[in-house]
Amino acid sequence: MPGSDKRDKALDAKEELLKEALDACMEEQLSFIPPECEIARMHTFSQEFREYMEKLLKTKGRPEQRNINRKEFIYSFNRAAAGILVLLVVSGVIAGGALMLSKSPKSSSADMAAPEEISEAPAEDMTEAEAPAEEPETGQIEDPGVESGAQETEEAPAGEGGAPESVEYMGGRIFLADNQKLREKTETVKTLVNSPVIARDAESIKVTIGNMDERPIYYYASMDLEVLIDGAWYLVPPKTEPAEEEENRLVYLEPGMAQDEEIFMENYELDYDAEMYRAVTYLDGLILCSQFCFENPEEDLEEALEQTWE
Repeated sequence: MPGSDKRDKALDAKEELLKEALDACMEEQLSFIPPECEIARMHTFSQEFREYMEKLLKTKGRPEQRNINRKEFIYSFNRAAAGILVLLVVSGVIAGGALMLSKSPKSSSADMAAPEEISEAPAEDMTEAEAPAEEPETGQIEDPGVESGAQETEEAPAGEGGAPESVEYMGGRIFLADNQKLREKTETVKTLVNSPVIARDAESIKVTIGNMDERPIYYYASMDLEVLIDGAWYLVPPKTEPAEEEENRLVYLEPGMAQDEEIFMENYELDYDAEMYRAVTYLDGLILCSQFCFENPEEDLEEALEQTWE
């Protein structure tokens, strides 16, 4: 039938396009692979380098946060309590002295004579400041700091650029990523995924890290997955957290070499209709990302049919 022939031609055209894209990606990735003699070459790490890498493994390349122990906490708490106690004692002494001065004989005699003078004065001679304030008819005292009819509203916390700190995603809540603006490459290092458009039934995503520098680099094998929602990037948590050994595993990459790492799709809840995703790679003092999205079968079929008709 004519309709089925056009659909077959469109599918064939789509396969040809995918094959050309795959060949181009494979050629770019193979360009990073060095000769076998360089791969077989072994490298001996110095003691200074090992100590430095142990420190990196503990902090994962981020500033180390110091946790106070119990003794330090108790000592700090006792100092704060002692300071408050001293402040209360000094305040009590000052208040007691002021009270004793106010009850001296001169002030007592003045206080005894004051009521008689006030009682003899006519009511109309009292100033507005001495007159008692009238209470509201409703029996409620209005707060001068709050306008009538105003209501307090609690605003949702916002992150960088006014984006909310958390959003709904796949039946749960995900939180704003720490780094919103990331590069895909520098002059010496670059990362890229195996394809900018990933099939929905793909088992994993391969991320290639290439070292174009003249010195070796180090990166963490464990990567983060982030999704773009309303112009902001949010961290997609895995179903199961990786083991500490795997999360802190560092990979040594020699100059001119490239290495592939995988993100397995079964470990994430994915919204295939999301605008964009990115794989975040942590290197020594540098963070890079590779963006991708999932294919839309209906749109791809329409584009293939348009190209066939043209």
